[in-house]
Amino acid sequence: MASSLFPWKLSSLGVFFLFYLLFFVNNITIFVSTPFHGIVVFASSISFASNMTNHTDEAKTLLKWKSSLEDHNQSLLSSWQGNNSCHFMGVTCDDNGFVAHLNLSNLGLRGTLNSLDFSHLTKVVSLDFSSNSIYGAMTSSISNLSKLKYLNFCDNRLSGHIPWEIGLLDSLSEVSFSKNNLKGPIPTSLGKLGNLRNLSLAKNDLSGPIPREIGDLRRLKFLYLWMNQLSGSIPAEIGRLTGLIDLGFSDNKLVGRIPASLGNLSSLNVLYLYGNQLSRSIPSEIGRLTNLIELDFSDNKLVGHIPASLGNLSSLNVLYLDRNQILGSIPPSLGKLGNLRNLSLAKNDLSGPIPREIGDLRRLKFLYLWTNQLSGSIPAEIGRLTGLIDLGFSENKLVGRIPASLGNLSSLNVLYLYENKLSGSIPSSIGRLTNLIELDFSDNKLVGHIPASLGNLSSLNVLYLDGNQFLGSIPPSLGKLGNLRNLSLAKNDLSGPIPREIGDLRRLKFLYLWMNQLSRSIPSEIGRLTNLIELDFSDNKLEGNKLTGNVTEAFGVYPQLNFMDLSHNYLHGELSWKWGHCHNLTSLRISNNKISGEIPSIFGRMAQLQFLDLSANNLSGKIPRELGSLHLLLDLILNNNGITGDIPHQIGFLSRLEYLNLGSNNLSGAIPPQLSLCTNLLSLNLSQNKIERSIPSEIGNAQFLRVLDLSQNLLTGRIPPNLGKLRVLETLNISHNGLSGSIPYSFADLWALISVDVSYNDLEGPLPNVKAFKEAPFEAVQHNKGLCGNETGLQKCNISTMSKKHNQHGGARILIIPVLSFLGFLILSSFLIVLIIFNCHRRKIIKREREEFKKITSSQEDETVNIIPFEREIEALQTIRHRNIVKLYGFCSHAQHRFLVYEYIERGSLRTILNDDDRASKLGWDKRINMVRAVADALSYMHHNCFPPLIHRDLTSNNILLDADFEAHVSDFGTARLLRPDSTNWTAAAGTIGYIAPELAYTNIPTEKCDVYSFGVIVLEIIMGKHPGDYVSLVFSSTQSESQTPLKDVLDQRLLPPTNRHVQNVISIAALALACLRTNPQRRPTMTQVLQELRVQAPPVLPFFGVTLEQLRDLDGRNF
Repeated sequence: MASSLFPWKLSSLGVFFLFYLLFFVNNITIFVSTPFHGIVVFASSISFASNMTNHTDEAKTLLKWKSSLEDHNQSLLSSWQGNNSCHFMGVTCDDNGFVAHLNLSNLGLRGTLNSLDFSHLTKVVSLDFSSNSIYGAMTSSISNLSKLKYLNFCDNRLSGHIPWEIGLLDSLSEVSFSKNNLKGPIPTSLGKLGNLRNLSLAKNDLSGPIPREIGDLRRLKFLYLWMNQLSGSIPAEIGRLTGLIDLGFSDNKLVGRIPASLGNLSSLNVLYLYGNQLSRSIPSEIGRLTNLIELDFSDNKLVGHIPASLGNLSSLNVLYLDRNQILGSIPPSLGKLGNLRNLSLAKNDLSGPIPREIGDLRRLKFLYLWTNQLSGSIPAEIGRLTGLIDLGFSENKLVGRIPASLGNLSSLNVLYLYENKLSGSIPSSIGRLTNLIELDFSDNKLVGHIPASLGNLSSLNVLYLDGNQFLGSIPPSLGKLGNLRNLSLAKNDLSGPIPREIGDLRRLKFLYLWMNQLSRSIPSEIGRLTNLIELDFSDNKLEGNKLTGNVTEAFGVYPQLNFMDLSHNYLHGELSWKWGHCHNLTSLRISNNKISGEIPSIFGRMAQLQFLDLSANNLSGKIPRELGSLHLLLDLILNNNGITGDIPHQIGFLSRLEYLNLGSNNLSGAIPPQLSLCTNLLSLNLSQNKIERSIPSEIGNAQFLRVLDLSQNLLTGRIPPNLGKLRVLETLNISHNGLSGSIPYSFADLWALISVDVSYNDLEGPLPNVKAFKEAPFEAVQHNKGLCGNETGLQKCNISTMSKKHNQHGGARILIIPVLSFLGFLILSSFLIVLIIFNCHRRKIIKREREEFKKITSSQEDETVNIIPFEREIEALQTIRHRNIVKLYGFCSHAQHRFLVYEYIERGSLRTILNDDDRASKLGWDKRINMVRAVADALSYMHHNCFPPLIHRDLTSNNILLDADFEAHVSDFGTARLLRPDSTNWTAAAGTIGYIAPELAYTNIPTEKCDVYSFGVIVLEIIMGKHPGDYVSLVFSSTQSESQTPLKDVLDQRLLPPTNRHVQNVISIAALALACLRTNPQRRPTMTQVLQELRVQAPPVLPFFGVTLEQLRDLDGRNF
C-alpha cells in the first residue's frame, strides 16, 4: 500500500520530514490510509500546534499594538488579555479561530499604527478603526491583508500619503479614509480595485489631479473626494462609472469644463461639484440624469445659460447653481421639476423676469434668487407655493407691487425682498404670515402706511422696513411683536410720536428710527427695553423735556447698550449722571439738540466709550477732567456749546484719541502741552474760544495730525518751529489771533499741506516755499504786519529780508552735497557711514554698520538694468515726507556698487518678528492694530497725497520695518512707479509671490489697487501671525471649510484672544483685509477709504466668538 502511494522509497525519518515540510509550507493536514496511522496522527498534531502558534501570533500582534497606545487609552481595551484574541473586544473570529473582523470604531483610541504588523493578521476580512484619534502614517504592511473587503479609517488624524500598496488588495469593496490629514496625490493603483463599490477620501489635504484610472472602477457606487486640494479638470473617464449613485467632488480646486460624459451616469442620485473653480457652461447632457435627486454646482465660475434640459430632471429635490456667473433668463422649464424642494440661483447675473412657472413647484420649501439682475414684477403665482419656508428675492431690479398672494405662504419663515425697486404699499395680507421670523423690505420705493396687521406676526424676530418712503405714524400694534429683536424703520417719512407700545418689546436689541419726521416726546416706556444693544433716533424732530431730570425714566439703564444716537432732534433738558452706568456703551451721540447743563463727571466711568459727540447743544460748565479716564476714546466732539474754563490736561491721557473738537465754546486759559501725548490725533480743533498764551511747541510731536485749527482765539507769541514736524498736516488755520514774528522756515517741510489760513495776526517776513502757501488766496494771508511773497498778491520780499530769515534758521541744508560725497567715499572704502542729520539748528553724527544701508550691485551685463531700480527708488523717496515711510538720507553711485542710505529702523522687518515665537508673542493686539493703521496711512499718502501718485508694487511683510516703539514703516521702493499721465506704457512685472494681485496674471499694468491687494495680505499676516497662504483664495469660496472658519481660530494663537478693548478693531480690520483681497480690483476700496474705516469704526455687527471669515467677507455695511 505504501509503495502505491509513494513509488519512491522513504525511510520513516524521510516520511516524517516530508509531512513536516508540507505542513510548514502550506499549512495543511495530510490524510492517508490505515498503514500510516502513526504518521497521520503525528501530522494532525503538527497542524493543530501550528494553528495554535498562529493564533498566539495574532494575539501577540494585537497586544503589542495595544501597548503602543497612549497610556490613558490602554484601559479602553481592558479585555485584551491572554493568548486568545477571539475573546478581545471588537474582534470576531472565523470558524478556524482566526481574526476575521476587527471593529474598534468610536472608542477614543489615540496612537499610531507603527506597531501594528498586519502580516500576522492575514485572515482579516474587515477592518474598522473609524472615529478615533489614530495619527501618523498609514503602514504599507496593510498590503498583507489579501482577503480584506472592508477598510475604514474615517475620522482619525492620519497623515502622510495613501500607500500605493492598497491597490494590491483586489478583494476590497469599501475604502474610507475620509476626515483625516492625508496629503499628496490619490494613488493611481486604486484603479485596480475592480470590486470596489464605495471609495471615500473626503476631507483630507489630498492634492494633484483626480486619476483617470478611477474610471476603471466599473462597480463603483459611491465616490467621495470632497474637501481636499485636488486640482486639474474632472476626467472624462468618470463618465464610464455608469453604476455610480453618489458623486462628490465639492470643495476642491478643480478647473475646466464639467465633462459632458457625466450625462452617462444614469443611476446617479447625488452630484456635488460646488466650491471649485469650474468654468464654461453647464453641459445640456446633465439633463439626461433622470434619477438625480440632488444637484449642486454652486460656488464656481460657471457661465452661459442655464440649460432648459434641466427641466427633465423629474426626480430632483435640490438644485443649487448659486454664486456663479450664469447669464440669461431663468428657463421656464424648471417649472416642471415637481419634486423640487430647494432652488437656489442666487448671486449670478441672471436677468429678465421671474418665470410664472415657478409657481408650479408646489413642493418647494426654499427659493433663493437674490443678487441677480432680475427685473419685472413678482409673479402672483408665487403665492401658490404654500409649503415655502424661505423666500429670497433681494438685491435685484424687481419693480411693481408686492403681490397680495404672498399672504398665502402660511409656512413662510423668511421673506427677503430688500434692495429692489418695489413700489406701492405693503399688502395687509402679509399680516397673515404668522410663522414669519424675518421680514426685510428695506431699500425699495414702498409708500403708504405701515399696515397695522404686521402686529399679528407673533413669531417675528426681525422687521426691516428702512430706506423706503413710508408715511404716517408707527402703528402701535407693533408693540405686540413680543419676539422682536431687530426693528428698523429708519430713512422713511414717518411722522407723529413714537408709540408707547414699543416699550413692550422686551426682547428688542436693535431699534433704528433715524431720519424720519417723528415728533413729540420720547416715551418713558423706552426705559423698559433693558436688552437694547443699539438705539438710533437721530435726524428726527423729537422734542419735549424728557431729558430734564427724567432721562433714566425715558431711557433707563441698559446694561448691554453699545450704541446710542439721538442727534439732530429738538431734545432739551440735562444729561443725567445715571447714564454713566451704561458700562458697555461704545458710542454716544446727542449732537445738534438743545440740551443744557453740565457734562456729568460720571461719564468718565463709561470705560468702553469710543465715540462721544455732544456738539451743537447749550451745554455749560467745565469739561470734566474725569473724561481723561476714557482710555478707548477715539472721538471727543464738544464743539458749539457754551463750555467754559480751562482745557483739562487729563485729555492728554487719551492716547488713542483721533478727533478732538472743542471749537466754538468759551474755553480760556492755555493750550495744555499734554495734548501732544495724544499721539494718534488726526484732527485738533480749538477754534473760536478765548484761549490765551502761546502755541505749545509740543503740538509738533502729534505727527499724525492732519487738521489743526486754532483760529479765532487770543493766542500770542511766535509760531513754534516744531510745527514743521507735522509732515502729514493737510489743513492749518491759525487766523484771527495775535501771533507775531515770522512763519518758521521749517514750514517748508509741510508737503502735505492743502489749505492754510494765517490771516489777522501780526506776522511778518516771507511765506514758506510750499505749494499751499504759494497758492493760498489773499484772504488767507491778509491783515498781518509784514508778510511778503510773489504768488498771493502781497508785496515782494526784498533780498535783505530773505537773507535775514535764512540766516535765522541756519544754512545746514547747503552742506548736503559735500556730506553725501564724503558719505559715498566712506561706503566704498570701509562700509561704515557717517550720517549728518540736520534737525532745525542741530547737527547730529551717527555711526552705523553696513547692514543699515542697501547695496545694489551691478556688472557690465546688468548695469543698465540695475540703474533703473536705483534711480526709481531715489525718485520715489525724494518726493515723500511721511512718518511711516522710511527716510532716504543719501545715495552713492559707483561703477560697481550703488547704495541707498536709509533711516535706521531698529527692530527690522515684520516678517522676521512674526517668524520668531518669542518676539511675536510680545507683539500684542495694540501694537498690531497700530501697525495696520500706520501702513494704511503710508499707502494712503503715497496714492493720494503724492503728485504724481506713487504705487509701491512690491509691498510685503519683508518691506514693513518696525522701529523701537514697534511703529511700522514702509520701505524698499525699488519697484515703485510714479503714476504720471504719460506712463501708461509701463510693462515690467514686479512683486513677490503671495502678495501680487491676481489681475497681474493677465495684465502687466499696475495700479493703486495692486497695492491695496498686497495690503490685504499683510493685514491678514499681522493678525494671523503668518502668511495667510491659501486662505487668500479659499475664503472667497463660501463652501470651502476655510470660509466657515471662525475668525478667532485663524488669529495668531501665540496671543490671547483680543479683549473687549480690541474686539471691534480686530473684527473691522479682518473685514477690511478681505475687502482689499476681492478678485475684482474695482470692488476693492481705495487706501483713503481703508484709512477712513480704520479711523471711524462702526460698532461690530457680529459677535467675536461666532463670526466666521465668510460672514466678514460678505459684510455689506462698507460703502466701497
